[in-house]
Amino acid sequence: MMLRAIHLENFGLYAGRQTLDLSPRGKPVVLVGGRNGAGKTTLLEAVRLALYGRRALGMRIAQSEYETHLRRRVHTGSGSDQASVASVGLDFDYTEGGIVHRYRVVRRWTIKASKATETLALEKDGAPVTSVPREEWASFLQELIPPGVSQLFFFDGEKIAEIAHDGPDEGLAEAVRGLLGIELVSRLRTDLGLYLARHSKAEDRKSADAYQQCVRDIAQVDTDTARMIEEIAELRSARDAIARTAYNVRQRFVAEGGDAANQRATLEAAHTEVTAQIARRENELKDLAGGLMPFAMAPKLVARFAETLGQAGDPGVENALALLRSRLLEWRAGGEPVRKASWKDGHWTDLEQFLASDAAVPGNAAVAWLELGERRSLLGRLEEIRDRVGPRARLLVSDLDAHTNRLRELDAELVRASGHAAGVVLDELVEAEQQLGAAEAQLKARSEELKVLEFRKAALIRDKRRLEQLQQESRDAAGRTSLAQRVGAVLQRYEDDLLDLKIAQLKTAFVKRFNHLARKDDFVADVRIDRATLDAVLIDAHGRELPKSSLSAGEKQVYAIAMLWALAHTSGRQLPMIVDTPLARLDTEHRAALVERYFPEASHQVIVLSTDTEIDDALLAKLGPKVSHSFRLNYDHKARATRVLPGYFGDEEGQGDALQQA
Repeated sequence: MMLRAIHLENFGLYAGRQTLDLSPRGKPVVLVGGRNGAGKTTLLEAVRLALYGRRALGMRIAQSEYETHLRRRVHTGSGSDQASVASVGLDFDYTEGGIVHRYRVVRRWTIKASKATETLALEKDGAPVTSVPREEWASFLQELIPPGVSQLFFFDGEKIAEIAHDGPDEGLAEAVRGLLGIELVSRLRTDLGLYLARHSKAEDRKSADAYQQCVRDIAQVDTDTARMIEEIAELRSARDAIARTAYNVRQRFVAEGGDAANQRATLEAAHTEVTAQIARRENELKDLAGGLMPFAMAPKLVARFAETLGQAGDPGVENALALLRSRLLEWRAGGEPVRKASWKDGHWTDLEQFLASDAAVPGNAAVAWLELGERRSLLGRLEEIRDRVGPRARLLVSDLDAHTNRLRELDAELVRASGHAAGVVLDELVEAEQQLGAAEAQLKARSEELKVLEFRKAALIRDKRRLEQLQQESRDAAGRTSLAQRVGAVLQRYEDDLLDLKIAQLKTAFVKRFNHLARKDDFVADVRIDRATLDAVLIDAHGRELPKSSLSAGEKQVYAIAMLWALAHTSGRQLPMIVDTPLARLDTEHRAALVERYFPEASHQVIVLSTDTEIDDALLAKLGPKVSHSFRLNYDHKARATRVLPGYFGDEEGQGDALQQA
């Protein structure tokens, strides 16, 4: 693919009809310079809008949001007069079957009041496309250059930051699978499964019918999901509009209510704080209720339990007393060691009675089986109930009573404060808040329905794969059906092998390009890419993992650019690169590496949108030999419009516009 021209009509900062020539002239780089706010990103947006229309803004964008976006993008001049018609167009070459065809796609919008009516024109080699019905032109463009693929070739600094972020990127993983051709094999397997279902024998008809029904159900779920996404987007847009209305009414309420309204705002803040205090204390009470607080409700029972534990005999003490009594009897009988005092029978009798009485203190049988450590632990918990849990619970209950009384007072004061404001405005405010609540509830309900649909699709896909496996394992089929089964098994292995091959190629390409851009030949020795999520983990020369979080800010940017470059190389697609402000977050060394090693080699056509601080004179001298031609965007503050002049910053070559005025 080769981009030839961008056509702009009253779009963004570009007034009137203008055409920007992008055809490279023997060198790959087309350099477009502009200061911040001059319209660089508008050019990238024009390419995306021309190809994808509403899809350029994302999957879950409502038609009303799209029309609002278009109305805002229509050029408004110095007199604040907005044009009624705007358009973006794109000329590009695309090779099909070895033959290069010239396409032109133009999207035109007519603005009337709050509506923006879009028309799409698509030409091939100078004539309208007739091989595809007009109502399918938008789908045809998306198949020609899939949106997921284009985001890896037409990207800006935000896309680089998104890939460089430490977390996983599900959107990137989906785009990569499409870029590497894996999804095509999956579709082939689905078509083969349908073929097997149609040609299965009678005894396999039940399984075949189940498979066909599963495929129909998946298609229906996809349709329902798309419809639900559309409805959610519309509801979100309506919710935002209602929220803005409620905010405006609130502002009027405050303005017209004077001191009373101001008092209401203060009361509402106090009401919110007291409600939060009540919630915190209720949560703490719940935590206590799930622990020891129920025991604090029976203080007499806890006290008796503590007394019982305290009176329980210690087996170790009892054994020690028995041993002491036995030793004393031996001493009395043997006389060793020699006694110097005069011991009489009365002395021995008193001592034996003392030991016998102490040993005879009964332990409580109910807790005698507990170990000494367990008894001490229980005593500690009982003390905690008595000293901490009970008092804390009483304090929380007291606080709850006080805050509840305060909440009643605030409710009453709010009612009194509301009476001072204009009744009509207050009614409007109540109605707006009710509408907002209803919209929020409806949006939440639809979001839950969408989750159910997504879960159902995942379950259907699992069933479909299971039925495919059953079809492949069946040995009753003959002839073409048997061959198709073998082909299905081969496709399954091929898909796995293709994914492994593409990942291996991607790993090699990424390591080579990362080290090339980082100017560190051995900084990264390998990269581990997960087959399911396609998340990448860098490996250094010693086999240790290098988390993205350990990279410097500049290295993260290099990581993202190297990944995009490696993906483009591995895909084998010949698409141009459009890069918007790629150097803003890089230091001098990494900027030089990209200018010298990335832009000249990234693709056969590289359109760089840069500020004068990104590619300065020194970097321009290095990039110059690879630059086909350049432009600079000149924003006129009085006219509130941008002109495109030939040459980069500081280049006075020519005074005419690079844009052809129509």
